[in-house]
Amino acid sequence: MLAQNKQDYYWPFGTDQGRNEPGVQAIEFDFSKLPFEPEQRNGGLEFDQNNASICDKDGNLLFYTNGCAVANREHQIMPNGDSLNYGFFFQSWWLDDCGNGYPGRQDIMILQDPYYELGYYIIQKPVHRSRDSGEFLQKNLMFSYVDMSLDNGLGDVTIKDEAFYDGELHWSYLTAIAHANGKDWWIINPAIKEEGYLTYLLSDEGVRLDQVQSIGPELDINFTGAAGDAKFSPDGTQYSFFNHVIGLLLFEFDRQNGTLSNLRQIPFSLGEELKFATHEWSSNSRYLYIATQDSLWQVDTYEDNLEDGRIFIDAYDGVGDPLFNGFFFSALGPDCRVYFRAGNGANSFHVIHKPDEQGRDCDFQQRGIRLPRISSTGSFPNFPRFRVDEEDKCDPSIVSIVGETVWWRRDLKAYPSPASEYVMVELPEGQRGQLYVLDMNGQLVLHQTEVSTEKRLDVSGLPAGIYSVEFLPDRNEDRVVYTKRVVVE
Repeated sequence: MLAQNKQDYYWPFGTDQGRNEPGVQAIEFDFSKLPFEPEQRNGGLEFDQNNASICDKDGNLLFYTNGCAVANREHQIMPNGDSLNYGFFFQSWWLDDCGNGYPGRQDIMILQDPYYELGYYIIQKPVHRSRDSGEFLQKNLMFSYVDMSLDNGLGDVTIKDEAFYDGELHWSYLTAIAHANGKDWWIINPAIKEEGYLTYLLSDEGVRLDQVQSIGPELDINFTGAAGDAKFSPDGTQYSFFNHVIGLLLFEFDRQNGTLSNLRQIPFSLGEELKFATHEWSSNSRYLYIATQDSLWQVDTYEDNLEDGRIFIDAYDGVGDPLFNGFFFSALGPDCRVYFRAGNGANSFHVIHKPDEQGRDCDFQQRGIRLPRISSTGSFPNFPRFRVDEEDKCDPSIVSIVGETVWWRRDLKAYPSPASEYVMVELPEGQRGQLYVLDMNGQLVLHQTEVSTEKRLDVSGLPAGIYSVEFLPDRNEDRVVYTKRVVVE
């Protein structure tokens, strides 16, 4: 039986990428549509890094938020759904403008009310700016509440910015998992004042502090803020925390009493320079994928010594798409694949196709999924693990049928780079197809058909710049495009 709960099937992205076009031009993933393919949406909210969405259990979008507004499934702001996280920071620094979304990449999420089917809590962390020092910090845990029975089933925000914790927090690292009773929620975020992990219980009594757990190394605010993320394993038995200074912290987690225990770790210091990092689990809850901006490893958590289970997978190949396209944020999709995205605008996301496989058999592919237009600064929606008590944590059949606009990208051999007169292209063995050369604006500058052997391309007439050489096989059931960036002098 395939996974049943589809509350994480809608992923919104993006900022307006067509300023001369009407509406918000952005990207969305809707895994409930088959064949699955990235699509463009017109209208709705724009995003900075706050990103959370929620579907019903059949995968139909209910609403989403960018951290300072809440939009319904028709991409309209809900009644009372404006001005979330309102305060001095939003007024003085964001200038009362939610047009670009709200900062904080793992600082908001949506949880269904355990005891009211049509009620939803938005758990949020506002940014504060000190009036004295001008320093930016995160202070307070708050919730807003959406009642989907109102506005003809489109929903209203009935409670907004209700604080339940007053104190400074680490940026990022907000996550949650279902209680063992299958109804309540555990919410965890590391705090600064208490020097431990705040563990809240969301139940029929609302949100209340259950315990503060001081376990493991001190989390230095100077090097942890916004630099990493925290995740529960898909089976809910483990809690992981990762950034490039602290390294990987892996705890066992008891979903009955909400406690962390049995710490294991991999030190991972790359120096004191801030370097964004991310990590994500495989769907079988065995492998962790940890990444800095330019390198990716797999960690086998079945090893008693985690260092024994660490395998280097790949380094960022340096290809801009069009800018730096390293590994900024990661998420396990309901299609059983792990996606990575850059922190800036990019035309593609990286993909681990088989994360349940060991080592390089995981099939990591840089720029593995092409987007219909550029997706700007942002993150992935911050979800809990909705299928923690189901046998199937994901549905691998979602992408077994690939949509017409989805192309899985493979490396092409093309040299020299830089080039001034010609570029030699080595085609995949036994393949026949078409060869394209595009400039950085996506404009076609060279096109050759019926190519079947090594090809010498004359680039002497092209202006200096960076070009994409792409080979599209004629027989291409798997919808693969081979690509290589070259520099022309």
